[in-house]
Amino acid sequence: MKIRFWGTRGSIPTPSTADFVTSRFGGNTTCVSIQAGERLIILDGGSGLRNLGLELMRGGPVSATFFFSHVHWDHIQGFPFFPPCFDPRSNLVLYGASHERETGVVGSVLENALRGQQRSLNFPIQVADMGAKMNFRELSPNAQVKLPLEGGTLLVKSGVLNHPGGCFGYRIEEQRDGRTCSFVFATDTEHYEQNNPALQTLAKDADVILYDAQYTVDEYEGRAGMPRTGWGHSTWFHGLREATAAGVKRLLLTHHDPMHDDWAIARIENDARKEGAKLNIEVDAAYEGLALEL
Repeated sequence: MKIRFWGTRGSIPTPSTADFVTSRFGGNTTCVSIQAGERLIILDGGSGLRNLGLELMRGGPVSATFFFSHVHWDHIQGFPFFPPCFDPRSNLVLYGASHERETGVVGSVLENALRGQQRSLNFPIQVADMGAKMNFRELSPNAQVKLPLEGGTLLVKSGVLNHPGGCFGYRIEEQRDGRTCSFVFATDTEHYEQNNPALQTLAKDADVILYDAQYTVDEYEGRAGMPRTGWGHSTWFHGLREATAAGVKRLLLTHHDPMHDDWAIARIENDARKEGAKLNIEVDAAYEGLALEL
């Protein structure tokens, strides 16, 4: 399983400037690709999706399976700029969570959100005019999707995270040639007083967990500016707590706050690494271009 990060920023793209440098950890919003054998999985469609698409188009027609955590703006805004969408040879399967629908909304929540952001009022090209074959599918909580691989299976499991409007985390597990490896995607989640049972189920003994660490503890609790409680995001401290309880030995921090430049994220990473070392957990702040192989 090859994992690559195309966007690790939260809330809004944050380009690097002379006065606010973000070039080390990146300014694009959430997008992660996973290649397992012949299968390509894409997790979320933030602004990082554009660069992934440009890379994919160098290899010809694209077949990919998307899993969207939720449809907040920063997790879908890259979709109109995903070049494979404009290629009639592309085949895209798009899974989204079956969140509660707003009054009058019929059909897939994900499909409605993607088509809605490309209405003529907002964007010059509608989804119906993009050309690629798109198959929208809904996922219920605790769902499992099995994708066959040559010599094995790629299993994707969903779990409910704590975020306004609803959000799914995912466990991607490759079972092939007698071995299993697993990666957990847990962006946009606010910790509870105790560990999140759904996240614990997803993360149990996983190789790596990617966890929402948008705020420092002081920021979250209001000792550095306004309190962020109820905003749907978490801290590196609580990420370590979840990882420890689930028996995970590698924690990656993501959804970096747009108010945090590279220096601020590096300080968060350093603090988390010190505490992680005490727990025998390897900690890094995820960054654009980071590539892992499990």
